[in-house]
Amino acid sequence: MKYLSIILVFLSLCIGGDKLVKNAIADTHIIGEIIVTGNNRIEDASIINYSGLKKGDTYSKLSIDTSLKNLYQTELFSDVEIAYENTKLVISVVEHYTINLVAFEGNIALSDQDLSNVAKLTARSTFSRIRLEEDIANIISAYRSAGRFSVLVDPKIIKLEYNRINLVFEIKEGPTTKITDINFIGNQNYTDRALRSVIQSKRSNWIDSIWGTGKSYDNDLMEYDKELLRQFYRNNGYVNFKVTNSIAEFNSDSGNFIITFTLDEGKRYKYGDIELSNSIKEITPNQILTNITTFEGDVYDESDIDTTSIGIVDYMRSQGHPFVVVNAIEDINENTSTVNVNYQILNGPPVYIERIDITGNQRTYDYVIRRQLSIAEGDALNQTYLSKSIRNLRIMNFFSDVNVRTLDGSAPDKKIISIAVTEQNTGSLAFGAGYSSYMGVIGTVYLTERNLLGKGQYLSLNTNLSGDRNLINLAFTEPAFLGSDVSFGFDLFGNEQDNSDTSSYTNSEVGLGFRFGLPLSDDTRLNTRAKFTRNEVYGVASNASAALKQLEGNRNIGELGYTLSYSSLDNPMIPSSGVSLNLSQDFSGGDVSNFSTVFSGKYYHDFDRDLIGSLHMNVGHIFSLNSKDILISDSFMDPGPLLKGFASRGISPRLHPDYTNSKQEAIGGNTYFSGKAELNF
Repeated sequence: MKYLSIILVFLSLCIGGDKLVKNAIADTHIIGEIIVTGNNRIEDASIINYSGLKKGDTYSKLSIDTSLKNLYQTELFSDVEIAYENTKLVISVVEHYTINLVAFEGNIALSDQDLSNVAKLTARSTFSRIRLEEDIANIISAYRSAGRFSVLVDPKIIKLEYNRINLVFEIKEGPTTKITDINFIGNQNYTDRALRSVIQSKRSNWIDSIWGTGKSYDNDLMEYDKELLRQFYRNNGYVNFKVTNSIAEFNSDSGNFIITFTLDEGKRYKYGDIELSNSIKEITPNQILTNITTFEGDVYDESDIDTTSIGIVDYMRSQGHPFVVVNAIEDINENTSTVNVNYQILNGPPVYIERIDITGNQRTYDYVIRRQLSIAEGDALNQTYLSKSIRNLRIMNFFSDVNVRTLDGSAPDKKIISIAVTEQNTGSLAFGAGYSSYMGVIGTVYLTERNLLGKGQYLSLNTNLSGDRNLINLAFTEPAFLGSDVSFGFDLFGNEQDNSDTSSYTNSEVGLGFRFGLPLSDDTRLNTRAKFTRNEVYGVASNASAALKQLEGNRNIGELGYTLSYSSLDNPMIPSSGVSLNLSQDFSGGDVSNFSTVFSGKYYHDFDRDLIGSLHMNVGHIFSLNSKDILISDSFMDPGPLLKGFASRGISPRLHPDYTNSKQEAIGGNTYFSGKAELNF
């Protein structure tokens, strides 16, 4: 009996102890088992691993919150729930769809490839609402960059079996958002019209609204316009110029923009003292002075400072100093309205270009961009040449924005040059109609592409119809023939000119021409040409002069020629200072044998901000290389519309009607000279 009591007490203690252990486990919330439900594609073990939980962990609110965060961050699940009961932890998930196909419908202005480049959701990726919203925003942004601000994007989800979907973006592009007007506030020295010719954004007109042409609004291009305005003003003496504000107002009724630039022109400055500080002892200042193009008393021009800096660097590199840096230190004297410039020549640290990375050029080939760079991989890194490269890229007018960064390379003496570009439209279609005192009523259609197939090539088709002249011309230019600095081009042309009112005949010609051009320096260029023409003169009156009857018939003519051009104009569009010279000579062979020379020169001088003077001179001479006279069709009838107030061929010598017929025949001349002086204010 005594032993029976002891055994009963022992069993009671064991049973009670087991309950105590179980209660202890329950009280401390130890995870004894993890169960995963709702998953189809993802393994249980993977989900448990993503959660960061495991058997034996202590269950707590903090650990569950962390686990939920970990699971959502995988972007594999649209919903996650975690429940805990009796040491069992249950993770219930709803998996995201797997995307079977991504398609775009309704897109015309932007291709499927263009839209795929900005969308993050792709075939075989996991669907995510967050990424879907990002893709919608990216597509809208891409269309706005293309000038379509009223675009609508509606995503459609088509469910398939096995938790898969097709994702379709239905797009309503809407009309192209044009610019109806561009205004300037604060411009006292230049008209709105002059400033509009400086910037890249252009106004649309009623013809654009009919044909759907014209330039669309682009916010990146507007930012570039501000830089173009700054360059223009600083190149014309306005050192402190600023664009204080720029606004693009969207008219919801018309769906177009009105752009307004607010300017602070400031005063106009001239150069003061020009100094040279040279820290390289092997080179004397006198050896460098010939490269300086800024002179005391001239109107300040930032481009001249850049030209001087590049010239000095080129000279120093030729003398064995590849790491030379030129810093142009400007000191503005407000009292005298002058800018003192000190060119500091320093020997920079030996740093080389390890790599040049180019991004953003979805259409333009890399080599088109690289050939505009004054730097190459392996070269010494020179800030002056880097700045010149940036200017060259902007001058191409292929990009609305060019951003260049210098990054650390694989070694302390190596750098990576990162160039990010934003492409813009390079094609245009223009229709025009007007009246000219020289040609009468004129109608034109002009189609151009400045970056053909992204290769930097130029293609144009020009048709010109008027009362006296019909012209069609197809022109193609490769600016870097065989990767060199030589340009190559060809022309196919047809021309018919009715001269019955002035010389009683009609002239028709068709032909093919080839062109080569190369730069001889920054300011000088040589262009050569060869041309074959089939010429026909008909419609000569029976009572015409002997000289005119001699002209009638067909002729095959071959021509070789060149043009040598020099320009130091501060602005080719609106020059205020500088010189432009052109010399052309042509040899004609075949059914005619002539040699002609034409020279033209222009000189601009800026007397004051509102007073610009110019001198123009034109000279031409042609002579026969055989015993025959110069034909009327080859003589100088008009040296272009150089002399205002004269009708077409109005200055040409004429045969008196008493000797021919009722019309005075314009017979032209072998030599001409014209000159004029203008004062613009």
